[in-house]
Amino acid sequence: MNSCPILSSLLARFAGAAMLTAALAVTPAPSAAAGPASGVGVPAPRAAELLRSHALRALDGSPLSLSEPRGQVVVINFWASWCAPCRRELPRLAMLNEELKQQGGRVVAISIDEDRRNVERFLRANRLRLTVALDGPDGLARQLDLRNVPCTIVLGRSGELAYVTSRSDEQGLDALVAATRAVAAGKPVAMDVTGERAR
Repeated sequence: MNSCPILSSLLARFAGAAMLTAALAVTPAPSAAAGPASGVGVPAPRAAELLRSHALRALDGSPLSLSEPRGQVVVINFWASWCAPCRRELPRLAMLNEELKQQGGRVVAISIDEDRRNVERFLRANRLRLTVALDGPDGLARQLDLRNVPCTIVLGRSGELAYVTSRSDEQGLDALVAATRAVAAGKPVAMDVTGERAR
């Protein structure tokens, strides 16, 4: 599986269903597009505004802002402990976080879990070193109308949406890392590996 549809995953868990349907969505640089980025149900400018203004809390309870400090490249990953593709890709995102620290950037992993203990158990078991916020299913994920988890959004240094993807396979993660490096270097993000342009 490359991603877990959020609504059907939640319904499946609460209904006791054993199978989750897979979905695939990837969007390079939405730039000034007025329409929604693939995987995000609100227009790109609105998504950037929500990300900048939403109050988050890190797992230790401290306030966390996605808009400060300005001038950073911020990779925001929405994930859940019950989502297998999310669990697979987080170690790679932790490596990207270490790389970004050297370039004035960071990765923030936002869990949509309802139970903090599941998040803490997963992080302890995998010894992941990156900033994690617990926002639940009714926080930013709902406001952004996310279609799937994982969903990863790259914010450029001006706070704009530079890249959005729900892919968690190796090729998709390679494309995410390449796009993030390009954004950090101030270069335009190229067409993604499927040849699909931003909508």
